[in-house]
Amino acid sequence: MAIHSIRQTDVRLTRGQSLALVVHKPVLAAREATRALLDSLLAQLTNRPVASLGLAKTADGKPFLPGPDAIGFNLSHSRRYSLIALTLSGEIGCDIEDRFTADEDVGELCPLVLHPLELEAMDRLAAKERQLAFRRYWVRKEAALKAMGTGFLRDPRHLIVGQDDAQAAWTGQEGGRFNLHNQSIEAGCVAAVASADADCRWYELQA
Repeated sequence: MAIHSIRQTDVRLTRGQSLALVVHKPVLAAREATRALLDSLLAQLTNRPVASLGLAKTADGKPFLPGPDAIGFNLSHSRRYSLIALTLSGEIGCDIEDRFTADEDVGELCPLVLHPLELEAMDRLAAKERQLAFRRYWVRKEAALKAMGTGFLRDPRHLIVGQDDAQAAWTGQEGGRFNLHNQSIEAGCVAAVASADADCRWYELQA
């Protein structure tokens, strides 16, 4: 799937469709700048001043927008990019990742992150395919766990996301039902969004 460019003034939300905005970090080098951009987007989409947004946090520390506007949002950062995910359909989580470039990192982390079925699938892959596969598992799991509001405070091994499964599935414990949306950003960098929406539009946000 190609990622098209969009200007901030053209950003719109459609019910039933998540929105994922990729920001190149040379444009917004600091995480604080990305958060300021998120505030500006929320103000634009709600037609409210930034100062009136009053973002709050859940007991598990997930930020949310209180009040009647009901825009769900989430942020993630890699070394070269930031990702902003938005929805009108409740909770949303996202992740973008360009780490795990060493085979030993993947080998050590797999038993700590993957469900046994996913471990078996990894074992069937050629060595050169495992780094990318693990990144896809990681971003899909983290997106779903962030949509739940807990992140990795919940054991990711109880969550089955696969490489291309349409939805996340929980084993042995209850969890939210989220649709999973993948995107390759560039070689070695992948991203995912988890939400109730059946579709997700991906854009690179212009400066």
